[in-house]
Amino acid sequence: MKKEKRCYEKKLLRIFSSVLCLCMLTTACGGGTEDAGNGDDGGEAKDTLTIAVQADMADKDPINGSSTNDTLKIKANVYETLIERTVPEGEYKPLLAESWEFNDDATELTMTLREGVMCHNGEPLTAEDCLFSLRCLRESSNTSVTDHMDLENSYAVDERTFVIVMDEPYMPVIANLSFPTCVMFSQKGYEEGNGDWANMDIGTGPYTWGEWSIGSSVSLVGFDDYYVEGQPAIKNVEFRVISEDGNRYIEVETGGADMCYNLSGVDIEAAEANSDVVVFREYTTDNCYLSFNLRNSPFDDVRVRQAIAYALDIDGAWEVCMDGVGQPAEGLLPSNIPDSIADVDSPYHVDYPVYEYNLEKAKELLAEAGYPDGFSCRYHVGHMAVRQAYGEFFANALGQIGIDVEIVALDAATNSQALKVEHNFDIYTWGISATNGDIDYANRFFYTDNANNIFGYSDPEMDALIDAAAMEADSAKRSELNAEIQQKVLDECVIVPIYQQEDIHCYTSDLQGFRNGAFQAPLLKYCYFA
Repeated sequence: MKKEKRCYEKKLLRIFSSVLCLCMLTTACGGGTEDAGNGDDGGEAKDTLTIAVQADMADKDPINGSSTNDTLKIKANVYETLIERTVPEGEYKPLLAESWEFNDDATELTMTLREGVMCHNGEPLTAEDCLFSLRCLRESSNTSVTDHMDLENSYAVDERTFVIVMDEPYMPVIANLSFPTCVMFSQKGYEEGNGDWANMDIGTGPYTWGEWSIGSSVSLVGFDDYYVEGQPAIKNVEFRVISEDGNRYIEVETGGADMCYNLSGVDIEAAEANSDVVVFREYTTDNCYLSFNLRNSPFDDVRVRQAIAYALDIDGAWEVCMDGVGQPAEGLLPSNIPDSIADVDSPYHVDYPVYEYNLEKAKELLAEAGYPDGFSCRYHVGHMAVRQAYGEFFANALGQIGIDVEIVALDAATNSQALKVEHNFDIYTWGISATNGDIDYANRFFYTDNANNIFGYSDPEMDALIDAAAMEADSAKRSELNAEIQQKVLDECVIVPIYQQEDIHCYTSDLQGFRNGAFQAPLLKYCYFA
C-alpha cells in the first residue's frame, strides 16, 4: 500500500512539474523577455553524483594510510596502480602500464607505461616517477607490496619503460602491482609538497581532491587531463557520511543521494521492490573465520580445535545472523579466488564444511583430549554487530559441549591491540582474503612471521610450501602446491571459516555504467546519468 501511495505521489509530482514547466514556457514566450529561447530546452545535465557512505575517509595518504574499505572506495578514484585487477573475472589488465614482461628466469619485470598519462599537478607520469613511488611504498607500513623487489638496482630505460629487478622469482608481484596502496604519483609533486599527503594532489586518477569536511563529506572533481577521453562523465562526486544503516537507503529513496554504499541487510527487500532503485550485489573474496590462540593450551591440541569446529552449525548461524547477506563459507577461501579448492571445478575440490555439525563427535574429541567436562574461554568478537551476533550464537553452541564462553566485545583499535600485539585472547573472529587477488596473500596468513598470523601457527613445512608456491612459474604446479597448503590448514583445523562477505550497494535507476572494482572500490569514472 505504501508503495502504491509513493507511486501515486510521484505521478502527481510529474504532472505538477509538467504544468509548471508549461506555465513558465508560456510566460517566457508571452512576456517577451530579452533572453527567451537562449537556454537548452532539455535543461542542464546533472553533473554531481552524491553517494551516502557509512564512514568518513581516514586520511588522504594513498600508500601509508588506512586500508579500510570505506577509505579505499574514495582514494581509488584519485590514485591508480600500474595494473588493474578486474572484478569479478579476477584478470590482471593494463591500467597505467600498457604492458609488462618477465625475462626468462623471472628475475626482471619490464614495465611499459601508456602514453599521455598526466599527474594532477600538471606533470607527465614517467618511469622515474614509478620507481620513486615504489621506493616510497617500501618505506611505508605496507612494505609487503614490494616484497622481493630489488628497488636499489631497478632502473628506468626511457621515459615510459622501467625494469623492476627481483631478488628471486616471485609470481605474486603482478598482483601486488594491482594492490590499492601500490599507486603511482609525481616525484616532483611529492618533493615540492614535502611528502605531506594532506596538502598534495599528485595522483593520476579520473578525479582530483575537492573539499573535505571531516566527519561530514568528501568531494572529488573530475580531472580534465585524464588519459581516457570522455572520462569521467560525471564531473563532481560528493561522499556524504551517514553512519546509520537505514538512513543511507532512505537518502536514495527520497532523492537526497544517488547511491549508497553498504546497503543494510534489513533494507534489501525494500530496495529490491523499488522500481526506481537498482540493487548491486557481488560476493567479495573475504571469508570471516573463527580461530584460536594456538600458543596456549588447550588450543594447541588439534582435537580441541576440531571439537569446536564440529560444534559450529555454519549454515544455521548464517540463517540467524546475516539478514540474507553473503553466504555460509564454502571453503577455506571463497571459490572466486583462483586456486581455491572450494571451486567445484578444481581438481583438488574439497567439500566444506570438513567438520560437519555433530555435537556427539565434538564431545568425543573433547574427552579424548582430556576435557570431558569442557573448559572456560574468552571469545573476542570485536565491534561489528554481525560478528557479535555470531559470537552469541556460537557461545550457545559451545555451551552444549561444556565449553563456557565469555564474550569480549571491544572497539576496533583495542581489539586489534589485544589480538595482534598482546595475543591476549582464546578464540576470536577475523577476516581472511586474497586482498590483491592472488592466493599467496591468503597463504601468508599461515606463514610463521606474517602480521596476519594472529593465531600463532608455526610450521617450517608450511613456510616452505608457501615459498615454493610463490616462486613456481608453472601454473599447474603452483595450483597443486596451493591446494596442498589449503588441505593442510583444514586437516589441522587452524581456522574455521564461517561466512563469505558480500558487497551490496544501491543506486537510482537513472545512474548508468556502474562497475565495481577490486578491493570493493566502485569505479566511478564509468558512471553517467541517463
